[in-house]
Amino acid sequence: MIKLIVSDLDGTLLDHHKKVTQREIDTLQQVKESGITLCLASGRMNLEMQRVLQEIDHQAHSVSQNGAFIHLVDGTLLQSKLFEPSLATRVYQLFKDADVVQFICSGDANYIERLSPAADAIQVRMFEPFIVQNDMEQALQEAFPVCKFSLFGSLDILLGLKALLEKELGDQLDIYLSDKDCLDIMPHQVSKGSSLLTLLTHLGLKPEEIACVGDSFNDVSMFRITPHSFAMNSAHPDVKKHASFQVNSVSEVIAHVLAHNEKWTNELKGTTSL
Repeated sequence: MIKLIVSDLDGTLLDHHKKVTQREIDTLQQVKESGITLCLASGRMNLEMQRVLQEIDHQAHSVSQNGAFIHLVDGTLLQSKLFEPSLATRVYQLFKDADVVQFICSGDANYIERLSPAADAIQVRMFEPFIVQNDMEQALQEAFPVCKFSLFGSLDILLGLKALLEKELGDQLDIYLSDKDCLDIMPHQVSKGSSLLTLLTHLGLKPEEIACVGDSFNDVSMFRITPHSFAMNSAHPDVKKHASFQVNSVSEVIAHVLAHNEKWTNELKGTTSL
């Protein structure tokens, strides 16, 4: 029986206007009525995720910043993982001169060293405004808290930076494209999947008791831990190949889960009656 549904936000539960459609809201009501718990797993901040939940009148566990933080339904912080200052500084030094929009995530805010028209174009995709932090390299050396670096720019430049970072610090980082123009840089072994396993242990759930859905490379680590994994049809082929199923919406995932649980219940009743 599936007891927990885990959903990515951008490109999955959220539409292009950063909204949850009414169809998805109505279907999530069925999740609530069936007693299944919801978890949001995103590269966004927990603050942003709580705004989404408030708008759709739902409660959920939160795996934010690609797994750096875990918050329970009641707001309790279960996990917090940050870069070591020396590693954060070295990572920044490797990409600071690149022609990309660079922002540094602390967990509570996204920081940028300088604003620009390119940064403004990225800003409209966020729920919260960037905070300008002058002399970021010095701040990092002084233990400025960082859970994630996100770089926005052309794919060629991002892939070049990915190759450079992997060459220099590959055994200390997890690096992946989280969007068509975004490269996320995380401490090694900090991911949605690893944090989801931590959450499952806390909740006393087995991998086969959850279903997860997402659309990007930062969701692959979730797909690997459960047989009930769903990739959006809009996802890259290399993402879809790691999921058990492909869907067009979270509503489709929920329909699959409800049908699975009904079948499981009927089979259990049949076994009990023998």
